[in-house]
Amino acid sequence: MGRKYLLDTHVLIWALTEPERLPLAVRQTIEDRRHLLFVSAASAWEIATKWRLGRLRGVEAVIAGFPRHLQRLGAEELPITIEHSLLAGRLPAPHRDPFDRMLAAQALIEGMILITGDPAFHMFGVETLW
Repeated sequence: MGRKYLLDTHVLIWALTEPERLPLAVRQTIEDRRHLLFVSAASAWEIATKWRLGRLRGVEAVIAGFPRHLQRLGAEELPITIEHSLLAGRLPAPHRDPFDRMLAAQALIEGMILITGDPAFHMFGVETLW
């Protein structure tokens, strides 16, 4: 079995709607069924929240078919646990985005590589792929 990867929210959206925006190495990793892919419940929350606030357009189909889209990608849902929540709140980095803090905590606790183009995750000590 391959490595475990957690998709950042923007990677999930692009993988579903505009895969050509992702670097080739990222697309190959996502498509390689030997790897275990995970999508955090925090990403569903982030997408729905930003869509509701009008800050994320064109994701209605992603929201409506979320479980089906995860299945298509071969990804599993990663629920948010109390352990994840406590670490997200305690992470010492100054980054304030609660969604990013949760993804960082989940990647650290679960031993996952976070697929993201956001360099802010390095301040949390999270291993990333981009």
